[in-house]
Amino acid sequence: MQVLTNDHYEKILDLFDGTKREIKIISPFISIAMAKKLCDVVSNDNIDCKFITRFYLEDMFAKANSMDAIEMMMDAGIEIYALKGLHTKLYLFDDDYGILGSANFTAGGFKSNIELSLLISRDDGILGELKAYFDDLLKKIKESDEGRITKDVLVLGRKKYKFTFSSKKGKDKVISTFMYGAALNRRTTFEDSIEALSEIEKCGMDEDLVDSMFKTSEQKEQVFYDHTIWLKFEGEGNDRLEAKDGFPMTMVDVPDGTWYLSNYPFKVHSVKEDDEIYFAALTMDAKGKNQPVIVGRGHLAAFQDENRVKEEWVSQYKWMSRYPWYCIIKDSRILDMPVEDGIPMDEIWDELGSDTYISSFGKNERISDVAKKHYQKAHIRLSGNAKDYIDGRLADLEKKYGVIEYNSDL
Repeated sequence: MQVLTNDHYEKILDLFDGTKREIKIISPFISIAMAKKLCDVVSNDNIDCKFITRFYLEDMFAKANSMDAIEMMMDAGIEIYALKGLHTKLYLFDDDYGILGSANFTAGGFKSNIELSLLISRDDGILGELKAYFDDLLKKIKESDEGRITKDVLVLGRKKYKFTFSSKKGKDKVISTFMYGAALNRRTTFEDSIEALSEIEKCGMDEDLVDSMFKTSEQKEQVFYDHTIWLKFEGEGNDRLEAKDGFPMTMVDVPDGTWYLSNYPFKVHSVKEDDEIYFAALTMDAKGKNQPVIVGRGHLAAFQDENRVKEEWVSQYKWMSRYPWYCIIKDSRILDMPVEDGIPMDEIWDELGSDTYISSFGKNERISDVAKKHYQKAHIRLSGNAKDYIDGRLADLEKKYGVIEYNSDL
């Protein structure tokens, strides 16, 4: 069991990437940004997904929930159900992991709000109970006449939204009591207008917007790419690469030729085909400071479960016993120079701050706080903004030093 605080977003991306069969989610609120991430996973990997949410018109007016996001998910083949009185947030991935806590399925919930959740693995007996909870809840919702969200429900919702929006422009305060969804007990029928108004007022207390006082504004627009951009560290804190040496690529012989490898201490299902990799040498920079220095980039082949190092490779590279899993580097361009002359991470941080990484983008975090989150990680997701900056600097250095190209025989 693991506590999640300011690393919700990076963790759910890892879980999305590692899912092979099904995702089950309960969240009252949904944002467009998170819906798109989920749709990409479901569509690209043929994942079965069921989602339980809340369909209150006032949530839509507050921008806490989104009919556009719901429709996007429906178009991707995700089954979406509505439940009145819903406040639960639960995320289940295959039979392997679950997240239970305060975070809604929104950009705020996973990126900028102050949230607290527990990441539960299949080794914890409670995961089976959470799966049973979801399945039992969904069974009861399906038995209701107002359980499944359909296109007709969206048409009705948008019609009522348009009418109420016009009324809200007047002088009087207008609140819509329109709620669609299953009512599993008498307390959540909300048929009486007073009960409905009371529920809406109570729900307004937990919407994402109320903790805006704790948010930091994203002053820079985030750049997105269709693939993941990894920063991969080479070397170790107690065994740094020699500053005056060139960058050492890990090469192994295979029956059909040569492979270049990126090694890891664990399986990395999050690495997909043609993900981009930036190589950071743990070394001493040109000013004598110990820090990562970026020396090149390349593309990866998707990680496979059989990507475990062979005995003969361990004989060649003793350190592989500690890093027994690998991805094949399909192609790479490494600067032809001593590693100390590359791009120090200090320079990138000075330029972008916490916008350097996906997990901290827009949060204005201190470098010490970000370093704690990334401590002992083999690789980290870079933001698209960082990629653009690094690409520009690498282009300049390539003109100055030239490059060495390494291509695996695939």
